[in-house]
Amino acid sequence: MLVSEIPLKGAHNVENVLAAVCVGALMRCEPERIRKTIRDFRAVEHRLEYVATIRGVEYYNDSKATNVDATIKALESFPANVHLILGGKDKGSDYTVLNDLLWQRVKRVYTIGAAAGKIESQIKGTVEIVHAETLEAAVKRAAAAAQPGDIVLLAPACASFDQFQNYEYRGRVFKEVVSELAAEARS
Repeated sequence: MLVSEIPLKGAHNVENVLAAVCVGALMRCEPERIRKTIRDFRAVEHRLEYVATIRGVEYYNDSKATNVDATIKALESFPANVHLILGGKDKGSDYTVLNDLLWQRVKRVYTIGAAAGKIESQIKGTVEIVHAETLEAAVKRAAAAAQPGDIVLLAPACASFDQFQNYEYRGRVFKEVVSELAAEARS
């Protein structure tokens, strides 16, 4: 099986698959059954979850990326052309650690929520920053700016509690807005 056949984004997910393959081999599972299980596996909801492709733009929901390290892992999963939605309730994070990856992989950052000002001040000068305030506005503005081949990624590096009851609800709202955009694109 080739790494390209693994239906999950990110080196961290490839590492998880390799660990699962080792366990399967130790348990003497049939190789074809292991391959089929890997090919059929889908991302866990809100964890680098593929949502849709609209007009050549892919949308990913990583609402569970509630800290900077998780956002780094999400960004490392894409080579370039990312429209990144950041923000929410700050956890005392240092967002400057994102700066190198922003330079390398991100076209624009869309900030939302209570941490927007802090994030904007710490990443200023890296990429274009759009203060969107709400998640809905961020998704719509990213969709309007994105070109075919681009990625719109919700990986907020913050808790959700300033605008949402939890990260699951924030992720569902992201997916609902993307669904609305998909319906508009079809009509």
